[in-house]
This record gives sequence, C-alpha cells and structure tokens, in this order.
Amino acid sequence: MPIYFSEQAPTCPVSYDQPVGPEQAHLFGRPQFVRPTIPRVPANDLQSAILVANIARNIVSALTNNRVINNVQPPRPIVPPTVAKDKYKLKKARWVEQKDKRVKRKYKYYARNEQGEKDKNVSVTTERIERMVWYDRGWKAYMTWEYGDKGEGEPTR
Repeated sequence: MPIYFSEQAPTCPVSYDQPVGPEQAHLFGRPQFVRPTIPRVPANDLQSAILVANIARNIVSALTNNRVINNVQPPRPIVPPTVAKDKYKLKKARWVEQKDKRVKRKYKYYARNEQGEKDKNVSVTTERIERMVWYDRGWKAYMTWEYGDKGEGEPTR
C-alpha cells in the first residue's frame, strides 16, 4: 500500500480487520528494550497496536516538522547591536592642528633617461608638508611631526 506525503501527517494504514502479525521471532526470547514514550504492544491486541502506530506517527511528525533539533532552538533573527550613549564623549576634538605653524615646500622631481641620468625636459613639481604642530587641549601639550630630509627631489623657490 503506497504512502503519499502531503502537508497533513500520514495516518496509520493498519485497519481493524488485518492481523497484527507473529510474535517477534528475531529477538529469540531476549528482552526488548523500548523507549518509555512508546507503549508496549500486548500480543493479539489490535487496539493497542493501532494506538502505538498513531503515537509513532505523532513522534515522527514532531521530529520532521519541529524546528527544534537536539534541544537547540533555531537562531533568532540578527538584530544590529546598538551602542549606548557615552555621556563623557567629547563634543570637540582634543587634538587641534596649529595651522599657522605648518611648513610647506615645493619640490621638483625629474624623470630618468635610459642611462639613469636626470632628464631635465620631463619633471613634476609637488608641494609637500614638511612640518606640522598639534596641540592637546586636555594635557596642554604640543606634538610636532617633521618629514625630514629624505634626499628626494630638488627644492624650488
């Protein structure tokens, strides 16, 4: 008898006019260990056999349709974390650049020809920041950044 699967869980195909079947010969008189959720079927009791089949159907449908696997709930939808407001957050930056102390210089870079010498016909002029000074309002301290002489390019002016 074929079993067709659908949204509705299948019902037990055993009817009341069918025999239950022989005693379990494959156990050879050994005790049968059955999970306590499934009741044991007494011999030649059709009502209990149908009851056990329906309980097994409920267990199978609960295992296949339930989203809880191995007592682990499915993950919740991901909610982006929120950050608590920082009441000590500064409204203004502590470090401020002292723009009047900034030093800029223009440099000229020349291309090289096949012999590795400077080609005076091909050049690029760039403006480079040589020195910056920053002031910390909290500690009332200065920090100086200097580019330094790297030996690259020729200063112009």
